[in-house]
Amino acid sequence: MIAALIRHAEISKDRNVLVLILLLGSYLGMLIAAVLGVFWVFTAALVVSYFSDIYLHKCEPDLIKFLGKLKWGLSIRVLVRELAVLVVLRGVTGAGGEDFAVVFLGFVAVHALRLVYTFLCMFIKRRRALPVRVRNLDLSKLNMPEPPPERAFKGYERKLLYLDTGVIIGALVAEHTQIVGFGVLGVAASVTVAVVGMLMLLPTVSACRKVPSHERTFKILNDQVAKYRPEVVLYFSYAAGARDSAYQVNMWLDTLARLGRRPIIVLREVTTLRFLAYTPLPVVCIPKADDLSLLELPEARVILYPANAGKNVHMLRIAEAKHVFIGHGDSDKLASSNRVSKVYDEIWTAGEAGDDRYQRLRGTIPSAALVRVGRPQLHAVETVGRRPRERMTTVMYAPTWEGWTADPYHTSLVLMGQKIIRMLLNQADPVRVIYKPHPLTGKRSAEATHAHRKIIAMLEADNARRDKLAGVNTAKSLARSDKKLSELEGRMGKLKSWTVVGVYGIWYKDRAALARPPKESWNALQDEWHESFWEPRGERHQVVTGQLPSLYSCYNESDLMISDISSVVSDFVQSEKPYAVCNPSDMDPELFKQLNPAASAAYILGPACDELPQCVAAADTGGEDRLAEHRSILKRYLLGDGDSMVRFNDAVNALFAQGIAEFPPGDFAEPILANPFTRGRTVRHDETMPIRILPEQRNSMQHYF
Repeated sequence: MIAALIRHAEISKDRNVLVLILLLGSYLGMLIAAVLGVFWVFTAALVVSYFSDIYLHKCEPDLIKFLGKLKWGLSIRVLVRELAVLVVLRGVTGAGGEDFAVVFLGFVAVHALRLVYTFLCMFIKRRRALPVRVRNLDLSKLNMPEPPPERAFKGYERKLLYLDTGVIIGALVAEHTQIVGFGVLGVAASVTVAVVGMLMLLPTVSACRKVPSHERTFKILNDQVAKYRPEVVLYFSYAAGARDSAYQVNMWLDTLARLGRRPIIVLREVTTLRFLAYTPLPVVCIPKADDLSLLELPEARVILYPANAGKNVHMLRIAEAKHVFIGHGDSDKLASSNRVSKVYDEIWTAGEAGDDRYQRLRGTIPSAALVRVGRPQLHAVETVGRRPRERMTTVMYAPTWEGWTADPYHTSLVLMGQKIIRMLLNQADPVRVIYKPHPLTGKRSAEATHAHRKIIAMLEADNARRDKLAGVNTAKSLARSDKKLSELEGRMGKLKSWTVVGVYGIWYKDRAALARPPKESWNALQDEWHESFWEPRGERHQVVTGQLPSLYSCYNESDLMISDISSVVSDFVQSEKPYAVCNPSDMDPELFKQLNPAASAAYILGPACDELPQCVAAADTGGEDRLAEHRSILKRYLLGDGDSMVRFNDAVNALFAQGIAEFPPGDFAEPILANPFTRGRTVRHDETMPIRILPEQRNSMQHYF
């Protein structure tokens, strides 16, 4: 059972395995000690169960969820703990003892109070839950009730399950001292805590009796959107986890902010909003499809899609807009030339390579639908320059994830990852390694997770060795850097929270911050953060798994990148630095390059990694190795010529003008009726349109009429 927990919950540290064993063992120990009447063993096991529970909730939340799936969730553990206490008391005092009666009635009272408390909290949550969440749009006219006190409301589910702590402590003290009053005192303490919490919630409960209606909410939202008059929409829904997929929309935020037209971002999952990076642009998150149809975008004529997701059809129904697939990276993967993309009016690619990928689909995508816009995000990537002699060679290893299929060669992480890192660490001339795995690494494969953790352990061990050789000064420098980074992250967090207006769940401290407009620039803070991060870490290996440091700053720090067939290869070509592409299947290198054009100017790294020394040697040339000219040619093929931001902006303007010509804004000034059988058309109330009812549609007519 423990082995299954470790494998499925993906426990990240050995000490957490020990805590898991202590958690399970403590409950077994409690039951055995209760039956045998060994008081101090029971008390020790009880204390261990509490501390291990709290620790795992903080450090291994996925494991706690998995315990729930095994029917050993926190509720069950609480009941077992209470049962063990009753067994202890019954064994000492007998069935008619006063201690037993007091504690038993105390547990009954605690469970009753939990029920009432949970009802109040659920009432508040449901009444204050809006059908829409926003950023940078003012929904203050909704006059939503103030949020309840954080101490009484936030995380109440888990807090309530520890409500019986007072009863248990009182019971054990009473049993040990043979004074029933301690049991009564413990029950009174638990009841008092619950009652005080409910009294704190009552003002919010009273205020929540009157909340804005669904119709009023969208009227106020549409009024705010109408003031902004959005012309371009970035629409995003994810297919995988929100945290793992947020990078797909985050990579476009800066580009949209520099666009010549008024963009708005429309999200479909609330969790995506939590992991959305900073943006000054309006953001609307509408989870339900029916509610999305109430969002009015009369002047929007271009809708951009970074990902192919099932919920895209809810926005594709808008006939007066032009729908464009822009993707979230340009690579030789099959996902970069998907037949599903034929549903869009246009597909925007980075360069000629993107067009060629779609042309290989044998006429599925017409050439007129393919528009080259470059990669406007890459303005932050520095081109190759000669590295200072005193700086250590830096190699970035950025493997892709294992993919949705069972292809064992989709990623090099499992078959080659540890070997690559081991050889880099054993180089005659030391190198620094930046390990930047794909955000979805380990999503499907336990082997990928294992390899990922092994690589982290290897880099941490080598860092410890280097720190020991460097002495105390390095530790002090890192400590100062960490302090500075924490300060900057706090300032960035305040700036980001200032943009969150009208989101359900913000607390008083955040509302106070919203009253003061920010005086700092997000880009300036990011630049300062990166400078503070990289400067004192010149020779230390780095494992990068979060949003900071950014991918492009990792490019700028690297002299060589080793990766798989993925979009990071195409983007890295912008720098014109040497790069290597892994060939875990040991395919003929020339055939490998033909099948994957992005690797045509790369050093091909086979399963044995024999070519790795040659790759590291190329990194020391400052971009003047034998493949330098090939990379320059490939860069134009993959990413095109000219300023990508200008090309992207021109493409938006051209498509917007086309949309306006086909559907002038005045055409839809009157109220419109959405009809499920018009296949995306909008029909005015005074327009008569014959509708052909198919036999398979007749049964669904009652749903609409």
